Amino acid sequence: MPSGRIQTFDDIEVAWHAAGRESDRRAVWRALAKGGWLSACRDAVRRDGRATLETWLGTGDSTKRDIIEFSGPEASQLVRVHMLCGLAGCGAREGVTWELLHTQLEAIAPKISRGFCRDLTLALAGEPLRKAERDLSLDVLLVDTARNEGVGASLLLELISSGRGECYAVPELAFLRDKDARRAEDDARACVEGIGLWRTEWDVRWRLRRRDGKPLVTLSGPSLGAAFALGLAKLLA
Repeated sequence: MPSGRIQTFDDIEVAWHAAGRESDRRAVWRALAKGGWLSACRDAVRRDGRATLETWLGTGDSTKRDIIEFSGPEASQLVRVHMLCGLAGCGAREGVTWELLHTQLEAIAPKISRGFCRDLTLALAGEPLRKAERDLSLDVLLVDTARNEGVGASLLLELISSGRGECYAVPELAFLRDKDARRAEDDARACVEGIGLWRTEWDVRWRLRRRDGKPLVTLSGPSLGAAFALGLAKLLA
């Protein structure tokens, strides 16, 4: 199975078993990062696949554990967050409360944005994300390192009421930032907070789209930091 066609947890295992070399497994994981994990968890919620999600969250199957942990502890933590939010999507029909999910998330990922987890749960359940009170769009320039050329993109920042003062990306971008890119996001928020504009009762959700319609690859480096700081300041002023 081509790694780009991963839609279910069964697809993940089929692709992984077919990946004989380390480079093949890296290709499978890239496909998972670009939407495979999101699609598989969404499919499990649609099928009410609680048992599937619980099995993957367990540690008894060494192959499943190897897949989850292939890209290191931060990525594996985020995979488990996706599965927990998938369980929350399944449990919504059974009256499972957000407080219970909050407790489980504290055990696995105490620093994960709760606003992100709420939106991820909605996305996995096929529901719209939380409504924005207002938004702001900025034109930004990305560098496509594979082709060594500039790429135009649109950065959309959305202000969400009833928040916790968090800044986070839409679920589709969860795996597509390296440490430097995440640090630039944090630095931009700290800058805006330092000039007194940050509001702890709001969340800011952001998304990024290439203007040529092509999918994003992993965002690396601090290049978006200035755009984040400017956009946040304008959105919150």
